[in-house]
Order: sequence, then C-alpha cells, then structure tokens
Amino acid sequence: MSKSSARARAFDFVSCLKFVFRPRRVDAYFHQVIGEQAITTVHFQGYTQAIPDPEQVLYGYLTRQLQPEPSDEDC
Repeated sequence: MSKSSARARAFDFVSCLKFVFRPRRVDAYFHQVIGEQAITTVHFQGYTQAIPDPEQVLYGYLTRQLQPEPSDEDC
C-alpha cells in the first residue's frame, strides 16, 4: 500500500457538534430524549459515542447522508 493511500484524507471526515467522524464508518445511530437532554448516539467500528443534539442537527445530517430519500428511479 502506498503512503498516499494509507493516509486518511481530510475530506473523508465530517465535523458536526464537535464530533469528528467518517460517515462511511457509521454502523448505526439513533436519537433519544432522556429527561430534558436530547442525545444522538452513534455506533462506529465497535465504538459508541453519545453527542448532545437538542436540535437534531447531527441526527438530521446522518439521516440525509446515510438514508437518502428514494428517487423515482428506485421504485
């Protein structure tokens, strides 16, 4: 493997609500409200990260990127 292909490229990463990740590495995610705190939990490569997300910014991003709306061609 060449050095250039072994390095992570900056555009592979996304930063949202101080959480930096690679969308293609996300295995699962969900949003929940516990008491007065809203949290988006992300599972990736054996790790779990809970991110405060009261306005569902991260959850909305993940939903748009990982579960896009079906197009007419998909029907």
